[in-house]
Amino acid sequence: MDSSCAASPGTCLGDDPATNSLAFYATAAISAMGLSTMVLMQLDGVSRRVLSPMRLLAKRRQEYKYTVEQSAEYNALMMRQHVGGGKGIYDPKTEPSVWETHTKHNVEEMNDIIAEILDAEKPSPLIVAMEQDLGNDDDPNTYHLFLAFPPCHKNDKGVVEIGTPGLPSSLYRRVRVPLVDFCERLATAFEGQMTSNALCFVADASCGLGSDTLLNVVKECDHGVATISNPAWMTCLSILLSKIDKTHTITVPQFERIIFSLCRLDAWRVRNSVGVSRTVLVSLPGQSCVPLLLPLIQKVFVHERHVFVYDGASYTVEMGLALRKKHGTSYRQQASSETWDAVSSSPSVITSTFPMTPLRHIRELPEKLANLDGERASIVEAWMASVDMFLDMKARERKNFYTPFVCRMGFLMKRSGIGNGYGGDLSEVALKNALEYITGSRSRALPEKVMERAVACLTERRTAYEDAVKECRLEYDEKILVEKCVFTHKSILIGEKTLLDTVKPQEDWSLKAAKKLKSCLCCIPGEGDEEDEDGSDNEDGGNEDGDKPESKKRGLDLSVPGAFATNNGGGRAKYVDGKTQFAFDPTMFNK
Repeated sequence: MDSSCAASPGTCLGDDPATNSLAFYATAAISAMGLSTMVLMQLDGVSRRVLSPMRLLAKRRQEYKYTVEQSAEYNALMMRQHVGGGKGIYDPKTEPSVWETHTKHNVEEMNDIIAEILDAEKPSPLIVAMEQDLGNDDDPNTYHLFLAFPPCHKNDKGVVEIGTPGLPSSLYRRVRVPLVDFCERLATAFEGQMTSNALCFVADASCGLGSDTLLNVVKECDHGVATISNPAWMTCLSILLSKIDKTHTITVPQFERIIFSLCRLDAWRVRNSVGVSRTVLVSLPGQSCVPLLLPLIQKVFVHERHVFVYDGASYTVEMGLALRKKHGTSYRQQASSETWDAVSSSPSVITSTFPMTPLRHIRELPEKLANLDGERASIVEAWMASVDMFLDMKARERKNFYTPFVCRMGFLMKRSGIGNGYGGDLSEVALKNALEYITGSRSRALPEKVMERAVACLTERRTAYEDAVKECRLEYDEKILVEKCVFTHKSILIGEKTLLDTVKPQEDWSLKAAKKLKSCLCCIPGEGDEEDEDGSDNEDGGNEDGDKPESKKRGLDLSVPGAFATNNGGGRAKYVDGKTQFAFDPTMFNK
């Protein structure tokens, strides 16, 4: 046999050019078919047809993870460029040599850096990045904190000014320190420092509509509140939290110290912007980060102010679609300007529409999400995860003391009144209540000019929102599919229902609702309910419930479709309470 025919099993290539060409084209065609199949599988529409709901959800979550992580890396690159002199000066090739590097053994040097940070006469450093040095063979797993100190000097009058004579004003002194060790020392230093400024954290479940609206209103009303919007370092920290016990050895207590020190550092950075209200308002970067950050921030800053702002699922999906239409889905999001506030802010289109942590297992959810396209499914899952964390924390409020100002966007956007129907325009009262809480001025009236500016800003934001979502409105059938996903959670109310302890717009407002929800989903929340003073929350606040659904943790019996029945024992009662559940089983009756 010709040796050329024995080159490989199943292949016989001779000297005939036609035969060789045919083999080449056949191989190329097979390769192209394989590549085309891979490309087609990346298309969400094709994946929905060929993959099971569980595999489809797993595939989507891998795509979410990739987009969020790439966005964080690109965001860090933009910040490096900013502190490196800007587009015209920054040279990535010089990166390794321009950072002062300190290890955990350089105790004296780290103490000197902390002393410089706490010097009130010097500008505070900017938080640039949290990264591993994978090129360091001796210590590739340690995470490092990258800080950039603005250049400054004292003028002839002894006043500190930004910029150093003879050097470009945009060059920063850049320092790299071990994340865990440095933050532990910095946290200890801040604990020993007296401060008169309060912190107020805004957690979002509205695709950024709520947090952006509140921050813009607070800025425009100019009542002495400094603002920090969607800090990118919080997004990086969320990514690390999502990988806990997987790719690093940072423990939960260490994360708590990191959060405390960096929040205080950011607040210290804007201290000169704080006025009469003595408050720094910090918005968590998007509803995707809320499930990861909120429990730790609440634990660390238990005595500070907290706001949870939310919108309905369908409205949130419309807002998310509007964000994606405006900015696209690429992780390469450009900042609106070259200022640090813009460059260091995580893009809302990423942190609001791509979930970062999966919901606890809900058996019916993958099938319901599979009925939605990738865009809508990701927004729904991100929204549900944020609301789920809120409900989980409220269920344990006797231990964690989580009593936030629960702000409903329907009030501010003039979509709804108290209850399920329209009860008139409550937007100004709702806005006043929120501002009183954020500024800590409930006991004293807000100046008239402050309210005028706040109302004018809210009107502008409302108009901009309506224009943005005008072409992204969901059809009736789409809303039904969204609400079917939400209803799999059982504890999250659908449609126009309000979350637990939503602050009702009125002069004498309260953080705690006088009545808790026990009625069916068809009723207006609180309608005909008895006051809940039976102390059904777990006194110990422990985790003995494990991974039980939120409804079981809160003692809700949902075995009766559409009914909310309270039962302190967690199981179904052996008798019928006519005030809290149906006196018959509606599943036994057919139309």
